[in-house]
Amino acid sequence: MNRKKKSKVMIFFLCFVLLASIMPTSSYAFERKDHDKYMEDVLFKNFLEVDKHPEIKDEIEALECASYLCVDQFNGNGQKDLDVLGAYGVQGLPSLSEIDFNASGKTHRSYTHRGWDYVYVGLASERWDIRKQLLMNTVGTIFDFQGNLKQQESFCALLYYIHILGDFEDDTSWKINNGLKMAAGGRLDKEDIIDELLKHFETLFEDQKFTHKYLHLTVAMERYNNKLAKIERSEGGINTDEEFALRQEYVTGLRDLLTKYLPEMLKEEQFFNDVFYK
Repeated sequence: MNRKKKSKVMIFFLCFVLLASIMPTSSYAFERKDHDKYMEDVLFKNFLEVDKHPEIKDEIEALECASYLCVDQFNGNGQKDLDVLGAYGVQGLPSLSEIDFNASGKTHRSYTHRGWDYVYVGLASERWDIRKQLLMNTVGTIFDFQGNLKQQESFCALLYYIHILGDFEDDTSWKINNGLKMAAGGRLDKEDIIDELLKHFETLFEDQKFTHKYLHLTVAMERYNNKLAKIERSEGGINTDEEFALRQEYVTGLRDLLTKYLPEMLKEEQFFNDVFYK
């Protein structure tokens, strides 16, 4: 190889190394930040600018850490999040090894993204029970549900399903296997996010079930459920680009509904108001 060719090869190699060094090796950090922002929007949008209230910083951070550890932790990550919860005062925290999964990329979803009450098998079942309790303990430390454990669990389920909805918006094609996760809506057996949220809203907002906000929200969610049913129950399920595009449109619409109604409805719940609005 002559000197000119060697020089070109060397320049190409150096450019490759430079590009590799500045490109992100994983989308994990962005996804975590995105999930945290999504949760803040559903809980507070237009009613509380979280960044302007340092007095609730610790509570927000605890919710975000617990949500991550419950739903998205895998491959030895998350010790700092456990430390944050410990410093906040959450009792009964597990060790990292008690909740850890060995998984690759987004396939970790198969172990935690199939429903709040999904019955996993073997070690996955044990891990999931511990993760759920971690979230319950954190939420119970932040808020006073006055002994209403059903409302406490329904709030945890809301946090859980907010996270799964965020993962739907991260999907780019029906052809890509990103691990198994619960359907957004429209299933005949009602094992989907919309039906689960509707069920938990009856408990979470028990005293608001006859308000205009509650009725408008739930009726609109049912409409999206019916739309999703048409593609979810079609032959082969969602298996075309057109059906995938429709699902993404409906999931985005559902997110917009939640961010429109839930912040005001949560503000009217005593457990939530006492922490974030007093």
